[in-house]
Amino acid sequence: MDADLDALEFAGIRRLLERLTSTPYGADAARALTPAPDVATALGMQRSVTAARLAIESGAHALPRLPDIRAALRQAAQAKSALAGTALAHIAQLLRAAEPLRALCGRFPNLSLDEASLAGAPDLLARLEAAVTPTGRLTDGASPRLVEIAQEFTREREAVEAVLATRLTALSLKNEDGETIVTNGSRMLLALPPEAAAQVKGVRRGPAAYGRRSLVEPLEAVAANNRLEARAGERDAEELAVRRALTAEVHAAQGPLDALLGTIAWIDIAFAGGHLSIHMNAHAPQFTAEPALRLEAAYHPAMLLAFADRRGPKPVPLSITLDAHHPMLLVTGPNTGGKTVVLKTVGLLVAMAYCGLHLPAEGQAVIGCFGRVIVDIGDRQSLLHQLSTFAGHVEVLKRLLDEARADTLVLMDELGTGTDPEEGAALAMAVLDELARRAVRGIITTHLSPLKGYAAAHPYLTNATMRFDSEQLVPTYELEVGQSGSSHGLTIAERRGLAPTLLEAARAHLTRLEAARRPPP
Repeated sequence: MDADLDALEFAGIRRLLERLTSTPYGADAARALTPAPDVATALGMQRSVTAARLAIESGAHALPRLPDIRAALRQAAQAKSALAGTALAHIAQLLRAAEPLRALCGRFPNLSLDEASLAGAPDLLARLEAAVTPTGRLTDGASPRLVEIAQEFTREREAVEAVLATRLTALSLKNEDGETIVTNGSRMLLALPPEAAAQVKGVRRGPAAYGRRSLVEPLEAVAANNRLEARAGERDAEELAVRRALTAEVHAAQGPLDALLGTIAWIDIAFAGGHLSIHMNAHAPQFTAEPALRLEAAYHPAMLLAFADRRGPKPVPLSITLDAHHPMLLVTGPNTGGKTVVLKTVGLLVAMAYCGLHLPAEGQAVIGCFGRVIVDIGDRQSLLHQLSTFAGHVEVLKRLLDEARADTLVLMDELGTGTDPEEGAALAMAVLDELARRAVRGIITTHLSPLKGYAAAHPYLTNATMRFDSEQLVPTYELEVGQSGSSHGLTIAERRGLAPTLLEAARAHLTRLEAARRPPP
């Protein structure tokens, strides 16, 4: 399904899901989430979210925090590359995560996973665990040659230590807490007080202990240190060769690793959807093959969560039906009365349903088979393109008439605005006729009075209004189907503090205008 997601502020849903993910793969999937192309795909996604919620409520933990290995996999594809030890350790960590995920799939088969994608690369994992520590250091047993070098290095190191210990004895000093015999690179040196350093013939290697001591390499230790340094060089060269060989094995396992990353992303986004469902007390919507819609006491997700976090008022639930009996609603009512919220709530919930997400509704949520959701909400004026409000409106209408068909849901705010009210109403009537001819489903808002009577007589249109409490002079944000409403502009202006004399004059003008519009007896 295609939808105008920006107009619906769908990015807010993506951000909510991203915060609920555990891995960089799931976070990227949340940022890129779009509605499924068809109902069958949406149902598959929905089953996974439902299974994830069940798993969460059963105490299951899907994923630990996992490292991002994608840059390492790209590097591994380059000729003669050698991944760092930490990158190799991260790949091993990711491969180890596949085992508990396989157990999770066994418990919750509706996660809709291909178990083959969780096979990972067991031979690679065994090789990495034998060669790399969890901190990214190569083990001495990573290769037979490293075993030999480690043994030789140990012998050379002990030889240097013996020479340095003899020198300390001659100076009547001890290796105090390991601070006197120190390692600088791969060479072993003495860190001596200035008076002791002056007694030693050898190479001065610089200050130590913030200048309180001097690093000295006695002459008798130079040859042994040279051998030690040579062994260290051999070790570095062999470790590079080992890392290159391991990198080649990582590249050879690119296919299984990519499959595993895709599955991890799927599980992560499904569990994020499960957590979101719990936070909103939501449930899975039903899908119908018809281009229809039924929402019983549904909520806008952002408004509901803001209320739960004590950041906003309690939202008013929305109940609405679009079907063969009421295929298109024409919604009137006061400014700030909630008409735009109705459009955004309906569009957002349809988009979420096609993403497999659960919907916050106290009653039924039935979503029809829509191939396109066209949304027009907001200011159409564009200074950049030098369009007036009406010219922008016409551009929207052109796109609407180019794209709308029987499986399209149209959500349009303020149809016919931006020009002379009578001409705007006439144009709106023609557009509504054309949408009716194409059997398009939709919700249209307007302030144009002629459209209310037109909708009342039109077999395809149904009037609806946002209720207004005339006693309290406040909107109730409740949608009432079957009635047309007033904009209550003067009432709202009065409540906002406009001068009474000005309002009295406005009401007098309004009376004359209404009398002029009435047909003669």
